[in-house]
Amino acid sequence: MAVSHREMPLSLDALNDDILIYIFAALSIPDILTLRQVSRRLSLLSRQYSVWHNACKSEILHDDIPFPRTPLTSLTAKDLERQTLRAYKLGANWRSPNTKLYHVTEVATKSETIEEIKFLTHREQNWIVTISRGIWSDLYLRDCDTLQVVAKWSPGKALFNGMVLNTNHDSDAAIAIAVQRNGVMSVEILSLSHHDQTSGVEIQSVAILDTCHKPIALRGDLVALCDHDSETLILDWKTREQCLLKSPETWKDKALHVIFAQGSIFVVRARSTCVFTEPMMVSQGNDLPITLPYAFASFGWVDGVALALRPSTEFHTTSPFQASLSMLVRTKGDDPWRLEDQFKFLTYNATQNSRSHSTSHHDTPAIDNDTGTFPFTAISSLCSPHQGSLRCSDMVLGSYGTAVWVQPADWAMAGLLSENGYLHYIPAAPSKETLVVAIFPGPLNRGSSEACIKVSFENSGFAWSCLDYDEERGLIALGSNFGGVTMFRL
Repeated sequence: MAVSHREMPLSLDALNDDILIYIFAALSIPDILTLRQVSRRLSLLSRQYSVWHNACKSEILHDDIPFPRTPLTSLTAKDLERQTLRAYKLGANWRSPNTKLYHVTEVATKSETIEEIKFLTHREQNWIVTISRGIWSDLYLRDCDTLQVVAKWSPGKALFNGMVLNTNHDSDAAIAIAVQRNGVMSVEILSLSHHDQTSGVEIQSVAILDTCHKPIALRGDLVALCDHDSETLILDWKTREQCLLKSPETWKDKALHVIFAQGSIFVVRARSTCVFTEPMMVSQGNDLPITLPYAFASFGWVDGVALALRPSTEFHTTSPFQASLSMLVRTKGDDPWRLEDQFKFLTYNATQNSRSHSTSHHDTPAIDNDTGTFPFTAISSLCSPHQGSLRCSDMVLGSYGTAVWVQPADWAMAGLLSENGYLHYIPAAPSKETLVVAIFPGPLNRGSSEACIKVSFENSGFAWSCLDYDEERGLIALGSNFGGVTMFRL
């Protein structure tokens, strides 16, 4: 006897697990979350690693949404689901016309100025590092969620003069920090020891470098040490092999950034930007050849410079944005009473450069700025109000083209003014510094050439002194002049 279709109702429960996994692979992330509510079996299948591995690749990585650089294969199914959902919300928030910024948490510490604050990822664990200064300097390692201190490092009666974190998250060295004791400068390399049984962390000094230069970058075992004029020493802190880069001679040209990218080294200073071919390292004690830049430019006096490498992922698919490195420059005009700052967004393409200058210090570096062959190309600009004193000069640019900075409070005219022989009191107009979150041309902006401020937050507490931004997790951390730490989440 033939059986009609009405007598054989179709049901998802009648399908085997493999077919259901294929169905999940065809669904969007919101649909996966909806389907898991149908039955207990579907709920269990929706939590499989393969479901979220596929969802992460198709809707996060292929769609150019920031995602932590941890290899997907190193994550458990639960962690992969959690990070994929967080990235999906982050991407939707960025691409929304009404981007939201959430004030997550805030802690008040001792009334010591927080001079630096950095997000630290080391061996798949995340922390925040702060440097506080009272009479002496102290380094604190904080929990990312609660902001509570989990470890402290202090070499005694010493002052810190600069700190950098390792871009290689699996390296033995996590931090390089400049230390001044009894008037003597040195750079210490710090490592982190994780104690799984007690969930504790210990900060240890594993090397001391006798140098008066300041650490500007740390990549694996290589630390970039800079003076305040023109020299950049690249040193392997384990083998002590080194090389010397020399920027054009300028006066008090403070080093801001050193970036290693595609066989080149970018050295950004307050009044010069140079690109070097990454030279061979030589053993300590041998004659140290000097490498000169093959490209150079100056943006004049600047209030800040931020650099970011393009996302290094095989799933990056946004064709309009192919630059290997981006730069954001906040220009500093001659008029201290100007009404706005200008932020210039530029990109660099490695294929435009192939020349190398590795010669003695008697030669003159190649300056290509006048010929227009400097490899950075201006893409867009953005103006932001600025009428006050810039206390927090930190500015962070992410790989996907997002950026954060602090807009200072306005200058205010107040006091006693004379008019026709009479004195009148002019009260100060209320004004607050503001956290600014902006987006520039890049993967997250879907190839748009327009830059815009997405969201801002007025500070009602103590004056901010430093900030850092983790684009992949959508986190912003700020330190204050009075020891407070504030966290925001996008």
